[in-house]
Amino acid sequence: MLEPGASAAKGLRLRLETPLLEWARLAAVDEAGDSSAKQVRVDVRFRSDAHGAPLLEGEIEFRLSCACQRCLEPLMLDLVSRPKLFFGDAGELGPTAEAAGFEHCEPEPGMTLRQLLEDEALLAIPAFPVHERSEDCGALAEELATLEPADGGEKSSSPFAVLAELKRKN
Repeated sequence: MLEPGASAAKGLRLRLETPLLEWARLAAVDEAGDSSAKQVRVDVRFRSDAHGAPLLEGEIEFRLSCACQRCLEPLMLDLVSRPKLFFGDAGELGPTAEAAGFEHCEPEPGMTLRQLLEDEALLAIPAFPVHERSEDCGALAEELATLEPADGGEKSSSPFAVLAELKRKN
């Protein structure tokens, strides 16, 4: 069970590297299905702020496979989550902690540190992952860019019309 106050009082630091498969919700997002070689690296620590309120900060690094939403081809995402969490009453979050980027966190009863860290990692995953540069996209993106309408008229601005045209070609 997560106990931020006790962890901060001890100055608890957690450094570990574990297989992605041990993080069920992260592994479920990985589209490659072969998560056995992928690792999740965690380096976080608890401490107390100037008023004794518990804080958690650090890094969670991981790699996921997904489909690029621009070209629909495989994409490897190297992701880093940098949680900065404040535990305690929301009104106690001082201007110094707020200016440093700490967010108020009120964990659910019975929540574990692993669940909290997995929540933070999930927040680092983009809603619409794409290759960093459009030039890195594959053949489908190139074909979409050069596609002419079947009737010889103006190009459609609707992505669904473009996809329908591609389906007719194949």
